[in-house]
Amino acid sequence: MPAKNNSQLLKGLILLSGMMLIASCAEPPPPYAVVYEEEEAPEEIVVKAQLPEPDPQPEPEPVESIVYEAEYPETYIVQEGDTLWDISTVFLRDPWYWPEIWFKNPQVENPHLIYPGDTLAIVYIGGERRVQILSRGEEGSVLSQTSDGLKIVKVNPRIRSQAIDATVASIPIDSLRHLLERPMVVDEETFKNSAYVLSSLDNHLINSTNDKLYVRKLDTSTGNGRYQIYRPDRPLYDPITDELLGYQALYVGESKLLLRGDPASVRVTNSDREILRDDRVMPIDNTNFERDFVPRPPKTEVSGEIVALLDAISQTGIYQTIAINLGQRDGLESGNVLRIRRTGEVVLDKLEDEPRFLVKLPDEQVGMAMVIRSFEKMSYALIMESDFPITEDDYVESP
Repeated sequence: MPAKNNSQLLKGLILLSGMMLIASCAEPPPPYAVVYEEEEAPEEIVVKAQLPEPDPQPEPEPVESIVYEAEYPETYIVQEGDTLWDISTVFLRDPWYWPEIWFKNPQVENPHLIYPGDTLAIVYIGGERRVQILSRGEEGSVLSQTSDGLKIVKVNPRIRSQAIDATVASIPIDSLRHLLERPMVVDEETFKNSAYVLSSLDNHLINSTNDKLYVRKLDTSTGNGRYQIYRPDRPLYDPITDELLGYQALYVGESKLLLRGDPASVRVTNSDREILRDDRVMPIDNTNFERDFVPRPPKTEVSGEIVALLDAISQTGIYQTIAINLGQRDGLESGNVLRIRRTGEVVLDKLEDEPRFLVKLPDEQVGMAMVIRSFEKMSYALIMESDFPITEDDYVESP
């Protein structure tokens, strides 16, 4: 038995020695380790985290940049006849941003009022540029700027005694007083239901101041007994949709009530032109219109057409009035500022190979206007700037 075991052990040693010899003759292993063959690579599993969806964040509103003129003066002395619009053009590229930069110093009496002779300048308030009153022209109160901030220095203070109209208005109020006090546009329903001149004493066909008129359907239950007389001049239509926007009202005169009834009797107190039968009569609007208008862009983007030029035939200019086909239903309010633009012409390019190659020129800005009165379907706007004569072919849009 021992001999047999030794024989088996010897055979095992010989077999092991042969295997080691074969292994030593094989190619050396590569300098890297292959972990998996391509077909043996484990499947990659991607697990998506179950996180709650974040609340949608509103897109940030665009920040309007207020652009100052490159070379604005260090100080500006307010002149007779200036308006806030005129003054703001001295400091700003876009004058309707005036309310955004105006700083009302609480140490100055009536800081929101500006008078001729006052000195204005740009100062830094909280690291931002603002326009402020540096000195009062008559009071002699002087505002100086120090490293610690702003302080006021009184020099020979005096009491200012002036009417409100002595202050500087935002726009030339005298150019539009008639727009504020008289109905310039009458809608179709008002036109159909308004009172009208039936006849006059002695049956005159043409009447004027001090004449006695008989008026049908005059509501005498309200008001102060004073009435405006107007004449529907012409209908105004939307040039795009052909919708009737209203009737342009031609101011004729004023009258006061003499006797109630139907017909009622009225006396003409003043007249701008002859008064005819069928002229319309309506109560005088005693609304206290704002003297100052705060310039600001419309709340939404708008674009519209010019439908009429007031007191002009084919073209008009600065401080004249235009009618546009945008009104209260479009979000327009008094004080809204609009650009006036002119559609570019289509011209022939003779240098192109095609004999009738046409090119449209870009639209150009030709002016600025501010809404003075807005009605349901249309508005009146005062031309504040005019680089070229304004025509009915021009259009308006948000600045």
